[in-house]
Amino acid sequence: MIKVTRISGEEIYLNVLQIESMETIPETKIKMMNGYYVLVKEPADSVLGQIREFMHSCVIFED
Repeated sequence: MIKVTRISGEEIYLNVLQIESMETIPETKIKMMNGYYVLVKEPADSVLGQIREFMHSCVIFED
């Protein structure tokens, strides 16, 4: 899960496996698999960085 901040200031945790898409409108709009949208303060690059960190913590990458 990743932590993001809604436009209202509320911090929430999202399941990265349920994220369908993201767009910048200028805030970041995250579309979930159930069709629900979440508008967050973090830029899309920051959210993508959190997703990468989460995925790397779940999977062992060997050289």
